[in-house]
Amino acid sequence: MLNPRRAFTLIELLVVIAIIAILAAILFPVFAQAKSAAKKTASISNNKQLTLGALQYYNDFDDLFPIAAYNETFSANPASPDSIPMVMIYPYVKNMGVMMDPMDPATVDQRQYPDSSVPNPASVPWSSAQAFYNFCLTSDWGINAQYFDPVFLDANFNLHMEAINDTAIVKPAETYMALSSLWGRTASGAPYGGGNAGVDPPCVFEAGYKDTRPDASNYPYYYWYGGWNPDQTLAWNQFGGVWPWHTGGRMVVVSFADGHAKSLQLTQITTGCNVLDGFGGFITNEATYDWSTTF
Repeated sequence: MLNPRRAFTLIELLVVIAIIAILAAILFPVFAQAKSAAKKTASISNNKQLTLGALQYYNDFDDLFPIAAYNETFSANPASPDSIPMVMIYPYVKNMGVMMDPMDPATVDQRQYPDSSVPNPASVPWSSAQAFYNFCLTSDWGINAQYFDPVFLDANFNLHMEAINDTAIVKPAETYMALSSLWGRTASGAPYGGGNAGVDPPCVFEAGYKDTRPDASNYPYYYWYGGWNPDQTLAWNQFGGVWPWHTGGRMVVVSFADGHAKSLQLTQITTGCNVLDGFGGFITNEATYDWSTTF
């Protein structure tokens, strides 16, 4: 006679559960790594699209890069609107989503009003235009501002903004145009508000304080974000506004002046520079320093 069908014993059930738990412990980190890698790939694609949009802008405007701002008011008032590169590049991209790094937790609403340093869209009649402007300002695509988007100050500290000519970039395939960025950090160091339209390089001077920025001989001062400040571990510009969103805070997405993009270790992007707080260090090797447009 056949044996009657029986249920699992407690021991058998516990063994199955243990096997499932072991498989989950093995596979979950793999899934997390795959998800992280996919987000990094998406970020590289976004950065590349924005950079190609900037190059299309070049082509339509006599090979000139868009200036940093029209009037430094951060206002979208139609009577006298300010503008920033991302606003000028947007018609060539036509996709607001590519401005957001997949690893940046900032929401659309947070980007449209990150803090009181910019006009609150809810407080102005041109609310829609201001929200769009603020969103562009908090893009995770941060321009290498000192070399591509310099703002000069004369002896009376009046602002002068000049468009940089694409043909003046000595090595486009080896020059950082834009890097993943952040807007700000809380007192505990947590990022907030999205990205930033501009970032600072780690160094701008060679030995003897030779300034390597465009038109350095014509203007005595530059507007800056405060440089890199590696000793200020909770500062928003600890890395000059650059932010390593990927691979556990180690990888930065970078695009180059010829249009290609890739991810690099945070430590790699300081090669050729002795980084000290506030542009206190010097460029030590022009051949490996990839921020400057001038060599």
